[in-house]
Amino acid sequence: VIVVAMIAIVGVYLINKSSQVASPLVQDTTDTKEVSEWKIHKNTKEYKNIKDGYTFEYPTKLSLSTSIDGVNLTHSIPFENTDGGCDMVGNAKVSKTLVDFNVSISIVPGQIKPPYVDGTFSGGSLKGDWVYRGAEGCGQTVYYFPISGNRTLILTKHELQVLSPVVAPDVRNKVLAVPGVISYEESNKIIEEILSTLKFTK
Repeated sequence: VIVVAMIAIVGVYLINKSSQVASPLVQDTTDTKEVSEWKIHKNTKEYKNIKDGYTFEYPTKLSLSTSIDGVNLTHSIPFENTDGGCDMVGNAKVSKTLVDFNVSISIVPGQIKPPYVDGTFSGGSLKGDWVYRGAEGCGQTVYYFPISGNRTLILTKHELQVLSPVVAPDVRNKVLAVPGVISYEESNKIIEEILSTLKFTK
């Protein structure tokens, strides 16, 4: 009986496996698709950069824009703040929206190294160093990845003080109560997922 059950399970698995059809790659900008293997985001878009020869997937909740310097991914929520709390002068204008995710990706020629190293990151086909530039939860975390063609992929995450671990929980919880907010932990997970889907065509 056990042997028969095992054969049936294997048979169902092979049938399901053979019926799966691979999604075609996007030839131009972005395309919505399902990526069930992602742990926290299933609805994603795929971005393809023909000039620099790379593709990656990102959650549909993010907004993507491009410039001559690269790609920028952002997300914002309705929340009154003064530049996210990172203005040290104290005269910042009050904004009605808070950018809770801000990441840029660029590819530059040569093997660029950070001025110092705070840690290493390994995911997908990428392995490189990262450095934090800032203080009190403000600043940037910058990742440097050597890639083919004697180039470096640089990912910059703009940190947000009000959602960082250095802020008192009661302050942070006011922001986390806003529907759709991207937490500090989720933002790091999104970056890991984006990097894990990076593929290079040249």
